[in-house]
Amino acid sequence: MNIKLKHRIIVLTLVLALIITAFPGQALAKIKSAGMPTEVEKLVSSKNLDHNFVNVKAEGVSLIIDCETPIEAERFGINVRRVEPASSASKWLAYAYPQKQDDYYSFKKEISVSGLSDGAYVLVITIPSKTAGKSSDVFYKNCNFKVKNGKASILQYKKVLQENARVKKAAGNIKTSKFLDKDLKDVQSLVFRDPVTKKVAKVTDKKVQYFKKVAKAVTKGARSDYEKVLKIYEYIGENFYYDDVAFAAKTKQYVDPYRNLYNLRNKKKSANSQNGKVATVCVGYGAAVAALCRAEGIPARIVNGHHVGMAQAKYNNWSTEQNITEVDHWWAEVYVDGRWITVDPTPANGNRWNRTKNTWSYTGLTNYIYFDPTAEQLATSHLLLEIRGA
Repeated sequence: MNIKLKHRIIVLTLVLALIITAFPGQALAKIKSAGMPTEVEKLVSSKNLDHNFVNVKAEGVSLIIDCETPIEAERFGINVRRVEPASSASKWLAYAYPQKQDDYYSFKKEISVSGLSDGAYVLVITIPSKTAGKSSDVFYKNCNFKVKNGKASILQYKKVLQENARVKKAAGNIKTSKFLDKDLKDVQSLVFRDPVTKKVAKVTDKKVQYFKKVAKAVTKGARSDYEKVLKIYEYIGENFYYDDVAFAAKTKQYVDPYRNLYNLRNKKKSANSQNGKVATVCVGYGAAVAALCRAEGIPARIVNGHHVGMAQAKYNNWSTEQNITEVDHWWAEVYVDGRWITVDPTPANGNRWNRTKNTWSYTGLTNYIYFDPTAEQLATSHLLLEIRGA
């Protein structure tokens, strides 16, 4: 083999390596479909967060819902949305009226499915909305179940569970200290890039110090790292707004955590903020989690994957979802208590900014479902594709 040919092969290999690195979600995914679901008896949303869970059990003709949450609500609406065959309308089944105990609310409700036609469904739990003119906000919409001959069973996609576990295990040899850089150098080109000029902003010491200042204020009173991360989740879930137009158009996605936090707290007007409100997309939510956690000395990393589509017009499950290896969602993982936990504050609220009309719709924090969820709960809607920096 002559020297020129060897040189070309080396160059080609490097180019291919760069392509794979640039699109690791697609390159690393081991599954092309979620496969057929298995039928199980129950789904538990959380095991480690005190008084924060939605547990669903299928028992004959009934779904038994057991819930505890600090989210205050006078009542919870129990609804279902049919996925197979698809329906654009939710079917209301009942109200659940919670009991207040200390600082949380709880209810247990048994729902009959005998009146539902055969098919696959998603359980939807709502609470009264804080938004004027809107009847309800979503509290929970992440349990897939099946009705056959009037009896219920919960659907679980084991291939998604296994793929999520595989990706996390593959990153297991990476030292947690790698995800402690307070300047977020490992994801600088991702989260500090201006969406218009495409320039990557410098992460100055001033910005790092500001992250520390905000993190200290947000986590005040926390007694452990776990509680600090929870307070960060609550802060972002309470205050950030989602920019649907930026997500759909894939342009003008302002995700810089310094810019977003500074403009939010100082009520600065910018292309995506005004009067103490700031709008971003999922990368921006995850970047803010990582910046504030690292400012507190807690390892945090940004991850991406595919999220099952649950738009108002149509709900999907993994059987009906298309292109499941396409990266369309970002969130964070944080290392506390000797383990990596999922922290995804994007679905924690229904706050929305309509860029076209410049209207801001506020719900505040509506749920804790994707703060440290079980692997089974995460797999109802999230397929993990890439851990950045791993």
